[in-house]
Amino acid sequence: MHGLFDFEQDGRYALRRIPMIMRFNLDACGIKISLTAWITLSRDEREELLVMPCASESEKDIYRIRLAAMLAPHADNPDAVIEFVDIEAAPAWENRGVLPQNMHDSLQELGLPLPDLVQWAALSDLQRFALIKLTRSGHKNANLLPAMKEFGLI
Repeated sequence: MHGLFDFEQDGRYALRRIPMIMRFNLDACGIKISLTAWITLSRDEREELLVMPCASESEKDIYRIRLAAMLAPHADNPDAVIEFVDIEAAPAWENRGVLPQNMHDSLQELGLPLPDLVQWAALSDLQRFALIKLTRSGHKNANLLPAMKEFGLI
């Protein structure tokens, strides 16, 4: 499916969890939604969100409006609301020259190899974003090894 990594497609229903491209777009727009909010959306709505452009400020505005419209019919469910948050000014995934410390620490703790700076810089923005999300504190890390293999780091 367009926009999904192989490690996100478990064969049953690829969009039952919030995929990395969606998380990437939500962060870019300054939006948080719960898994409950995500699963209240129809499959067509989820697929639409995956392919919607979300790079320019006008695209982000349209994305916010469209997502709010999709979730509006579920406003009576307190777990299916949009939360607006600050947009990170300089997200770690943007820095191609530095491996984030928390990612470094997580990979070492798990006994996984650290990408060198050439490998890190060669990854796409979305790949770097995914690795940071998959190594954050408290995350189960179940998709970390498959992601690293898919990205050619192992």
